[in-house]
Amino acid sequence: MVKAKKAVIPQVVIEVVKALNPRDADTKYMGLEPGYEVQPTDNRLSVLAMSFAWYVRFYGRKDAISLLKGYLDLKDRKADAKLLSKVDDQEFNMTMCWVARMSLRGLILTKDESTRLEADLTRLLDLAKANKTSDTVVEVKEKNGPNVQEIMRERTLEAGGELEGMLDDFMLAGSPTNHSFKPIDELSKRNIMAQHVPMLTDAWKRKQAEFEEVVKGKDEQLVEAYSRLSKKQVKNTLKFIDHVLSDLNSYISVKKANKAPRKRKAVPVEKIVARLKHTKSFTDASLKLDLVGLSPIKLHGAGEAWIYDTGRRKLHHYVADDYTKSFVVKGNTLLGFDTKTSEIKTLRKPAEQIKEIMSSRPAARKYFKEIRAVSVVPKGRFNAGMIILKAY
Repeated sequence: MVKAKKAVIPQVVIEVVKALNPRDADTKYMGLEPGYEVQPTDNRLSVLAMSFAWYVRFYGRKDAISLLKGYLDLKDRKADAKLLSKVDDQEFNMTMCWVARMSLRGLILTKDESTRLEADLTRLLDLAKANKTSDTVVEVKEKNGPNVQEIMRERTLEAGGELEGMLDDFMLAGSPTNHSFKPIDELSKRNIMAQHVPMLTDAWKRKQAEFEEVVKGKDEQLVEAYSRLSKKQVKNTLKFIDHVLSDLNSYISVKKANKAPRKRKAVPVEKIVARLKHTKSFTDASLKLDLVGLSPIKLHGAGEAWIYDTGRRKLHHYVADDYTKSFVVKGNTLLGFDTKTSEIKTLRKPAEQIKEIMSSRPAARKYFKEIRAVSVVPKGRFNAGMIILKAY
């Protein structure tokens, strides 16, 4: 019986392109883009499988297509790269796109791999040539350029990259207690649309949750991943993330507040706050509470407010952020508050504690800070059991 010979892949030094940096927290576990200084032989299939898993985790179909076009550009096939623009995205084989990219990162393709890659490229180019009848439509689209939404989304992603860079610089500086980073400036510089900010907020909330787990110290893998950071550095990093989220929230408020109004009659404040759920008064003999609330009209445009949730015995303290300077009531939600200074705390002795809150502003703030209870960031949503105690 004749034994099959193993494919011999020459070990040669070749020039590779710079590694991609997806700026994602998971790179701490999966590393940066795979490189192939040593060519895989016996373990080739497992190495390639791990490489495919890396690309699939951090990049999507459009990224894969872009990388394939980049491969053709570097191979002096710019005409072919341009021609691929006429092919529908669903026609691309993402695996072949990754293979092309891996070859630029130093992987020497076997004869079979090279043949399959070229066959797939030929298929795509044939499809592009068959679509020549739609050239006119394509040319018109190119002249018109990308639509406004695409441009604004691109700007948002660019701003997201800058914010990620800020975090990197902050951590490289040793996660100091004091810093001069201003995330909101990056958003303002690119004039990001308010409705696109959640694209960034979701990613930073995941970072926040991750570092909160590190602070708790219950996840051994996370603790090990950030073992290079001291407890103070971890807490400072979490504060930095909170700072970014606060600026993202403030930016939305600023954009909404500065949005040019339509030419129409001014809406009465009574109508603006009409949908805000609240209770006018509250009495509880067992708790010795007899409260009379303010009208929501006082809340709209105020800069500080105390709200008591009678059903949950929670006291809400809202403080307007430095950008909007005042609250805005929209539907059943309060907007324009600072998530860093606004808090919710559960009251153990509501009658005594609310009496202290009803005193002067400085005394109320000092007393509230000293209440030993878990502090929660408010969301601004109201319910029928909430009573407006004070609004300045």
